[in-house]
Amino acid sequence: MANKSEIELSPYRRAFFLRQFDTLCAKLFRYRIDPELYEARKSLLPFIIGLRFSALLTYAIRHLLDNTEFTANWGVIIDESGEKRCSPECDIIIHKNGAEDAWNGGDDFGGSVMDFHFVRRNAVKLVVSCKSHVTQIDQRMKDDIVNLADYAENVWLFAECCNAKQVTKLQQDAGDAGYKNFYYLYLLKEGQITPDFDERVWLDFTESLLSLVAG
Repeated sequence: MANKSEIELSPYRRAFFLRQFDTLCAKLFRYRIDPELYEARKSLLPFIIGLRFSALLTYAIRHLLDNTEFTANWGVIIDESGEKRCSPECDIIIHKNGAEDAWNGGDDFGGSVMDFHFVRRNAVKLVVSCKSHVTQIDQRMKDDIVNLADYAENVWLFAECCNAKQVTKLQQDAGDAGYKNFYYLYLLKEGQITPDFDERVWLDFTESLLSLVAG
């Protein structure tokens, strides 16, 4: 479903991108395959689990977009062509540097509790919707695409993980729902404790992202 990029990565640039992938996987997968950690994680609100994944992916994307005019933030898209409106909350907005406004919980100690941005629609290049473990393209995911239609031309779906046997169907269903691309960090296989990592998916994501912001 992804459009192949014509961008050629140098060996050093490729290694830099894969380093972001390695860091993301290392910070996330252990909480899913370690029985004690996984059990402890159940006491956390799903919102917090999802927010951690989207935050870590946002940081990685910011590294990928270094030396471009774009950045990545959590927030909403605003449309000021008429009556002011805001889009639904977006896990990650890829947009030109700068924002209309930001709600930031930073204080004199320099620690940000949150960093929520309001981004003008004409500055938006892409929205990435994040999910922890995708088993199906459910009605909420379909509704998200419909509700974002007036705010973003490109919406991609990115899962922390999904089941290996479901990948083809998930890609098809995501495309049918309106997502331009579907990506994941790693796969889970029945009867296998160690997750299956495919760096080619990450490289396709990075190359497609760079191709989009360069266009």
